[in-house]
Amino acid sequence: MSKNNLLRLASLILIIAISLSMVGCGSSPDGWVFGSDHEYSTRDDGYMGLQELYGFEFDDVAVMDLGITYSALREGEVNVALGFATDGRIAAFDLVNLEDDKQFHPVYNCAPVVRQETLEMYPEIADILNPIAAALDTETMSGMNKKVDIDEYTADEVAEEWLLEQGFIGDDPAQLGTGDPVSVGSKEFTEQLILGQITIMLLEYNGIPTVDNTGLGGTVVVREAQEGGEVDIYWEYTGTALISHLGFEEAITDPEECYAVVSETDLERNGLVWLDYTPFDNTYTLMMRKEDADELGIVTISDLAEAINTGVEAP
Repeated sequence: MSKNNLLRLASLILIIAISLSMVGCGSSPDGWVFGSDHEYSTRDDGYMGLQELYGFEFDDVAVMDLGITYSALREGEVNVALGFATDGRIAAFDLVNLEDDKQFHPVYNCAPVVRQETLEMYPEIADILNPIAAALDTETMSGMNKKVDIDEYTADEVAEEWLLEQGFIGDDPAQLGTGDPVSVGSKEFTEQLILGQITIMLLEYNGIPTVDNTGLGGTVVVREAQEGGEVDIYWEYTGTALISHLGFEEAITDPEECYAVVSETDLERNGLVWLDYTPFDNTYTLMMRKEDADELGIVTISDLAEAINTGVEAP
């Protein structure tokens, strides 16, 4: 056999070997595999602390973008995945949140945050928005998120539909006033866009003129805009404010305590008023496919830890 033929044969063998090695890619994971983003997987207040508190360890951690974890879990590429508790894909993909029964993750209840000067100009804002916060439980917020992320409605369509269904707006809006408009901001993701549109529609229905600055950017951008007077009101999460804005090092897992600390500190330091917070808590969550969780009787993270530690075969 000539040298060229030997080279071609060697190349062919190599290609076949590579192809065979790829067989099974995308199949079920080997053992208990956790889908997580890199940041959470390496943080002491993330996976490292979680496994220490609950006393278990996954067989492997598959690192991926947090937005991909939902589909990776649905497709069976991982057995458990990290997500956010109110994401609409949880219900849409037939996933389930595991209860954080030892309260490891900090709370992220949401509330409208208003500049003190704005509230002095329009004191009625508190009475207008507080009932909204009380009505936003996890099921409600997740359902609205799903309509945007999965069903392809726009944030303003979802906001208007919900406000009408709940009777917060109707066919008899007040005439818009002639005072300074209220600048309503929000972050860029679905939940924030919906909350921003709810705020705009409700304020205008009650006669308060607004400027739409929703989708302004990430957390830092929106917060700086509010502190600089460019945004008068936006919805923020208690856990985010506690750590990122106010510089506390220890997370607080009790909703009332976290809200009390954040609202008092933010008012004192920055002149920002926190209105009532929502029942929904958009914190980190560990998710499983509902079918698997039901079959194995896993409801809490402690149940998951017990299953792994006692050698229950991964689904």
